Amino acid sequence: MIAVPAPGSRHLKGEARFRLSGPQAFARVFKEGRRREGRYVQIVAATASASSDGRVGMVVSRKALSRAVDRNRFKRKMREALRVLRVDDHPLIRGDLVIRVKPALPREAIDAAAAEAFGLLRQRAGTGVAERS
Repeated sequence: MIAVPAPGSRHLKGEARFRLSGPQAFARVFKEGRRREGRYVQIVAATASASSDGRVGMVVSRKALSRAVDRNRFKRKMREALRVLRVDDHPLIRGDLVIRVKPALPREAIDAAAAEAFGLLRQRAGTGVAERS
């Protein structure tokens, strides 16, 4: 018997189609996108290119979080938040997004940075696409 994941499950089929990949895709979002700044993160949003589904990419440098376990923790928290929104077909995830962590994020502030990114996404949904900074 094959187990079918429940809504909100962390193993959704076809999750790779929601991933922004390749240097050209990131470059397009950075060039065409609009930015919203926070203390710890920056959200860059652009209209979706070829697909109707919104795609998300994350940039977490070694300068921002030196330990790989911390970088992975931030990414895991963001993927789970986006996954819940995607299951609910929420308008926050329309278009292509890049979530960039600003350098020198303290390890203790990883949860705050993930919450800040989620708040910036909510602001984006309320005002359309954010102003360019």
